[in-house]
Amino acid sequence: MASFKDWALQYVLSDNESAQRVIVEKAAKGKQIESSRANSTVLGNWAASVHQWLSTASAKDEDLVDDGEEGDDGSGDIIARAKALGFLAGTLEELDQSTLKTDQVRFLVGFFGSMFSYDHKAGITAAAKALRQLYSMKNFKPDMGVKMVDDVCKIKEDFRLQTASTRFEIYELFLSLLQDESVNSELQHKYGSSQGFVVDLLQICQAERDPKNLMVWFKILAGILANYSPSTEVTEEIFKAFSVYFPISVRASAAPTGITAEDLKGAVRSCFSAHQRLAPIAFPFLIQKLDQGDAITVAVKVDILRTIKACIDSYDHPQTSIVPYIEKIWNSLKYEVRNGEVKETIDATLDVLRAVAQKLDGTKTTKLDPSMLKNYFDLVFKDCRDDLSNPTYTKQAGLLLVTVITANVRAFVLESATLIDCIRQNLRQPKSSTHTRDLILLLNSLLKARQELITNRTQGHPEDEQQLRSESRAHLDSLFHDVYLPIWVDKASEPDSETVDVLRKVIQGLALLVRQQVLGSDGEASLLCSRAVCSEICSLLTQSLIKGLALSSNDNATTDTALEDEAVLAFRTVVMRYTDGYAEFATRAAAEIRKRDWGTPSGYSLNALRDLLSRLAFIGCSEIPVRIATDRPPQTPFSPLQHFITLTATLLGLFPLSSPPGSARFASSSKEPLANCYIISALHGGMLHFCDACGSKYTQEVLVTYSGSETNWIEEFNSLPEDWLQQLRQGGRVPKDRTLCSVAEDDPEVYRQFLRLSLFIVRNLYRAASAGTQVPWSERVLAQVSSIAALVVRAIDEKLQVSCGLAAAAFSFFQPTEAWDKEKDPVQLKELLTVGILEGLWPGAMVDLYQPGGLAEGFMCDTAHLGPIPSRLSEIRAAIGAILANKHKGGPSTSDPQSETIKRVLDFWGNQMKIATTSNDIDTTTFGELNKISMYILAGATARQDKNVLGLVPVLHAAIRSQHQNGEIIAQSLGILVKDNDLLSTENHAVVKRFYKQWAYNYLAKPLYELALPTKTEAWQAARYSTAVLSVVSNCPFKVYEDDLEPLIRLLITTLNNRFNLSRQVSLVHRVSALETLVEILMNEPDSIKGHLKAIISGAVNVHQDASQEREEKFKDLVKGAPRNNDLHLVMCRRLVLQLLGGIPTKFEERHLLPYTLQMKRMLATASGDPVREVRKTALLARETWAKIAV
Repeated sequence: MASFKDWALQYVLSDNESAQRVIVEKAAKGKQIESSRANSTVLGNWAASVHQWLSTASAKDEDLVDDGEEGDDGSGDIIARAKALGFLAGTLEELDQSTLKTDQVRFLVGFFGSMFSYDHKAGITAAAKALRQLYSMKNFKPDMGVKMVDDVCKIKEDFRLQTASTRFEIYELFLSLLQDESVNSELQHKYGSSQGFVVDLLQICQAERDPKNLMVWFKILAGILANYSPSTEVTEEIFKAFSVYFPISVRASAAPTGITAEDLKGAVRSCFSAHQRLAPIAFPFLIQKLDQGDAITVAVKVDILRTIKACIDSYDHPQTSIVPYIEKIWNSLKYEVRNGEVKETIDATLDVLRAVAQKLDGTKTTKLDPSMLKNYFDLVFKDCRDDLSNPTYTKQAGLLLVTVITANVRAFVLESATLIDCIRQNLRQPKSSTHTRDLILLLNSLLKARQELITNRTQGHPEDEQQLRSESRAHLDSLFHDVYLPIWVDKASEPDSETVDVLRKVIQGLALLVRQQVLGSDGEASLLCSRAVCSEICSLLTQSLIKGLALSSNDNATTDTALEDEAVLAFRTVVMRYTDGYAEFATRAAAEIRKRDWGTPSGYSLNALRDLLSRLAFIGCSEIPVRIATDRPPQTPFSPLQHFITLTATLLGLFPLSSPPGSARFASSSKEPLANCYIISALHGGMLHFCDACGSKYTQEVLVTYSGSETNWIEEFNSLPEDWLQQLRQGGRVPKDRTLCSVAEDDPEVYRQFLRLSLFIVRNLYRAASAGTQVPWSERVLAQVSSIAALVVRAIDEKLQVSCGLAAAAFSFFQPTEAWDKEKDPVQLKELLTVGILEGLWPGAMVDLYQPGGLAEGFMCDTAHLGPIPSRLSEIRAAIGAILANKHKGGPSTSDPQSETIKRVLDFWGNQMKIATTSNDIDTTTFGELNKISMYILAGATARQDKNVLGLVPVLHAAIRSQHQNGEIIAQSLGILVKDNDLLSTENHAVVKRFYKQWAYNYLAKPLYELALPTKTEAWQAARYSTAVLSVVSNCPFKVYEDDLEPLIRLLITTLNNRFNLSRQVSLVHRVSALETLVEILMNEPDSIKGHLKAIISGAVNVHQDASQEREEKFKDLVKGAPRNNDLHLVMCRRLVLQLLGGIPTKFEERHLLPYTLQMKRMLATASGDPVREVRKTALLARETWAKIAV
């Protein structure tokens, strides 16, 4: 078995840390020290194992004394001796903490402590590590810690000669010892208040510069100040030791360990704030530093201010530690705000002043004498009072006063009346509009802070709430009539910008005033303002919002809506607390709207109506009302839903807006009735706002559990009167109606009742639209009603959708029997309503539609009444088809009934394609609309990766290569199958597989690459295949086709450089697809086109020339009187070419682009004169990138 001497020798000879660790583990655990239970003999052998190196050191030391120089091998002996001691320290590190006995620990403490007396070159690091391990031993005694401190301090001036890592070990040892309470007691007992060991520490550590070591050193000093009781003289010495570093900074290169300047600042700051005994030294020192003025930087000034704040926050006994220095602090700091311009400095100063007020108030458990706080406020108020009457300093003085007075409840209750009275006096004789604005801003800040104090009253001392209950309110009650109203009356008629700023502050103040709460003797909160005052405030705000509708465009020439926008935000704040105010606003707005003639309204009137209605929706529904007591009961019982009910009842009461007698009806008007559109749009907006408010208040996760019900709401609606909403608005209650029964604003049940009300509204709108004439149900109105239905139905869970029969309602429109008269609906707009409900349904709620020969199959296969289809109708039917083809609940098998239904539908459309491309039965125009429907149906099935789609792939490919013109239509539209579609989104509960685009691409486009090149097939067939491939690829993300870049790039180049035998429109779309794909490739994988730059640039230039030439020809036709055709694809061609060419220099080195630079600069200079702004903008950006290439 190896001996300790062998292990020690192996350790000394090894330079591998892992090997050294294995050796010490053997020495500690491998049947040695631990296994012998620290037998004295074993321990002696272990200690003696390094004797040969220590004795050699002693001999060398004697030789050095005699000869005066060190031998050649001196450095080697030092290293070996250090390693030998490291062997002992490493063994201690591996030992179990309970192994060594008390006398053994004491012996080893003496042994390693002696190293600090004579072995300054080799033994210090190992000795410090060993002492740290001995301190952690179970049998370590406090007096040993005292000996450790004494022994280590004997290193004296040689401490600074040690490496930074060695010094760090010693600092960590000191920190561990001085933080130990038992060692603390022993040191106090031995040294008393003289703290001699502290003086020794200061002497050996005073020159430290290493950032990592300084962090520990500052912690040691802070600990001594906080946990020991040094004399005044020693305290001053400690202060000198750390204050010499203040303000501290560090270079990044000097702190490779990750210590930042902020870390060091915080460490020094902790020394300043360690104990209140430093106050007589710290505050004068810091104030003197601060008063150097411009001689210090902003960063240093902020550091000083934060240090002062830390002292104020940490010092106990403020009567003696802070109060004597308050005046000096105030006199020094006030100018940092009064004359300051740097935000960081101002904020830090205010933090100090606030900290003083908070300290003088006391803590959450103990309150101090209020006279100290009052004296402090009097000091601040005395210096700021005159500044309030000086417009130059009003804002700064207000900032100082608000900071102090709102620091705590006691300060506000004691002094707010004084300050508000001073503000009121200055407002009676303001020097300017700016002066008025700043005074109002100060008053608003007080009100805002007061409400925060009331809201957080339970977080402080219990006395705070008692003070708020007994607070004097006379100075607050009169603010509206004495301050805000007179200023409003005086300034409301003045249109200049300064006046608008004043009025905005007044509006903000009105909102803050209504928010104010007062506490009764029982602690219950109620509104400060009476209902009469709240009503007056609402009247003022209402007048400012309906003014636009009441005035003509000549009377209201301003386009600045800042005042109205501020009024909207304020009004929302008001009516969330004074709930009757919203009903008053809605009533006045509706009355003002009814006064107007909406038969032939002006553009100004329509815009004013739109703004008013959208604001009405936002004010009432973007937050949920709060129940709070007032001086009188409200006119209608409180409900979190009452504003939503008021809005919907008001809007539905306005709809449709009828013309005054004698005016032309909408049906005879040449313009679409936008007024009615705005009403339904506001209704939709109100629902969206309320949804967001519920999500914000209750979280979306909670709302999911409140989106259903055990009852059938539609059946309940059948027993309700048609004017149910009007009854609810008036506070009435229908028998057996549960809508407003005891629902608190914090109860998520609010959301369920909101959905119930919204579904009732959708039901009524659908019934009215399906039973009425086209007037006022224009297409735009129906589209908005459809969007409302989608919003509501989407939010309802699947079970409730089933019980309410919403799938069938999508086609019956909630009528007992289908009551739509097609003669009165020549464009069959009912299908637009169908989209809304189907869009929001879960697949499980639509099962009944997929019965064989049922509604879904009949609708998707219905071409009997199509004939020449209006384009808009085909889009609607296509949307319905996409939803029906996607939301069936078929399983993975293709033999279940629903999958069989979809298979028959797809087969039907496959046959239609065969007929359309093999005969002349269907003309091109009609087939274009039919194809749109078929492609959307296929898209719905493709999104869910329906296996039945695969059966149509050969049919599609055959149709594409047919010589019939309809084949070109199919090729161009194939991308619809993978195009992003909001109807087919998971938000709308559609079945969308994660990799469906990759799946579709692999079957539809990938097999056609070779066939799309003219060298492989006839030119016209290649054109068809190319069109189909690029139609799909341009609608797929790059990741889908990145593995096929080589054949794809060849196809793209061919497309740009060749004129295919395609119709003009298809050819343009084809080139747009090619350019979009090239831009995508350039952004994601530019190296793939590096070898094709010449062909790509040449082709892109040709496309741009063709598009520009065609634009010029169209312009000539326009001049000759031909009808103008604004072709979007021509614009897209030009813009995409420029985007592609502009992106090339950002991806490739100059050497690849030099041959094309002159050509590009000429071409881009010409393109910069394009008549379309977006194209010009893209051209200029491209010119910038090419201009960086030197010719």
